[in-house]
Amino acid sequence: MIRLTRRSLAGLILALVAAGPALALDAARFTDATGRAVAVPAKPARVFAAGPPAATLLYALKPQAMVGWVRPLKPQDLPFLRPEAAGLPTLGRLTGRGDTLNLEVLLSTRPELIIDYGTVNATYADLAARVQDQAGVPYVLVDGGFAQMP
Repeated sequence: MIRLTRRSLAGLILALVAAGPALALDAARFTDATGRAVAVPAKPARVFAAGPPAATLLYALKPQAMVGWVRPLKPQDLPFLRPEAAGLPTLGRLTGRGDTLNLEVLLSTRPELIIDYGTVNATYADLAARVQDQAGVPYVLVDGGFAQMP
């Protein structure tokens, strides 16, 4: 198992999400910001962002891997989005105020990875472990605190 600092974990997540054919591993096992060891697919093609900050990060890095949005897009935003992302469904969010996604909807998207980026505390760690256990999908928490940004 690889032990990563918060900064290197964020970099690894970014690399895994954006990975192309150059990454030869089938999976990487590492410790996320909560201290949980998570096996992450090397080339995830279907990624669910748990909340708005994660959706923004995923859109910036690998929009073609997004399975949906956490909240409805505004019509004025559509001209600025890549076509493949603009047409994605609104699924809801797993985290934060107004969590609106249920497990069945999440599973219907067939995600290979769930990413949450932002606050890391006991509540988020519990949610990540619970959803990962119930859904059977790797769920990674990345500390989005300003001091932790690479």
